Amino acid sequence: MKVLSFIAKLASTEFAIYKDEAETHYEVVQHPPLELNARLSPREQGEYRFRAMMDVIEECGISISDVDIVITQAGVEALSSGIYLVNDALSSLVAESRIDENAQRSAVFVVSRFADLINSMNVCECLPLVVEPAIDDEIITEAALSGLKGVGRAPVFHSFSHRATAAVIAWDAMKTGANGINLVVAHLGKEISVSAYDKGRIVDSNSPLDGEGPFSPNTAGSLPTRPLLELCYARKYDMDEMMSRIQSSGGLAAHLGDARLQKVEEAYSRGDKKTIFLVKAMAYKVAREIGAKASALFGNVDRIVITGPWALFESFVKEIIPRVEWIAPTLVYVWKSELYLLMTSAARTFDGTIKIELYGQ
Repeated sequence: MKVLSFIAKLASTEFAIYKDEAETHYEVVQHPPLELNARLSPREQGEYRFRAMMDVIEECGISISDVDIVITQAGVEALSSGIYLVNDALSSLVAESRIDENAQRSAVFVVSRFADLINSMNVCECLPLVVEPAIDDEIITEAALSGLKGVGRAPVFHSFSHRATAAVIAWDAMKTGANGINLVVAHLGKEISVSAYDKGRIVDSNSPLDGEGPFSPNTAGSLPTRPLLELCYARKYDMDEMMSRIQSSGGLAAHLGDARLQKVEEAYSRGDKKTIFLVKAMAYKVAREIGAKASALFGNVDRIVITGPWALFESFVKEIIPRVEWIAPTLVYVWKSELYLLMTSAARTFDGTIKIELYGQ
């Protein structure tokens, strides 16, 4: 099996080619913002990204004639979660919308263009697939409600990481389908999100960029409301500055100045007391969030799964596990990249483990 997986980002397209689940090529194609902004429709931007990727593929002498699956993430609100074949109905759905800064819409057309090209070579049949990691439509009503009228919850989190990790754990560790298990999944990265996965449905998650859940390397996490309001009304910061303090310069960054994983690990390893205290405090907050999400599943948790880039920080993870392993066995799954997760999703469709959905049918 040969897979081309890619992710369309705001100013780049990242792609990799896998042969029998081993990466053989990896590239990042940079796109000048003015070039992308000049292409307002998803179809126009998709054609531009496809051409840019093909230029790199041809320049590097990469063979794609025997690619079995081209796969990417989608970003289409009308779709429920799943893996979809890109057909005419799905393409028409995406074509009707403006780009609205959502690069993943254009990716639908990139997938289609690659599949058409590869199929025209008559070497093998190439399937064009997109993964839709739906979020808002799955959070249960009780979780969406807040205690302030007019302020609802619509969590934005690492949905694809949570779903793909759940699928891998189901297949590899539990030998069952992802729709038959209950998990609490904690994604540890620059932001930290923890979700309750109820037999295929994510029924609740914190929304890290909205100031919910544990503080993380870069986000402030849940804050006491009164001191926060006092800070907002003190007129020391404007709206943009406050959002930055919550979304990108909070957490470890606020306390240490440098929240890069390597730097934090190095400081922890050499015994820096401030770093050690903060990492332990962050682990405590993560464990507390895991416990909260276990309650969303009535305590019926098959596994707790820790994933994401900061799952590589063993000392950090070792501070979390003793606080939560009484709930369920805890597994650490460190994936190499989102491209790798896409490839694993493709592999499970190839062997029939996951059903491919057809939009409009």
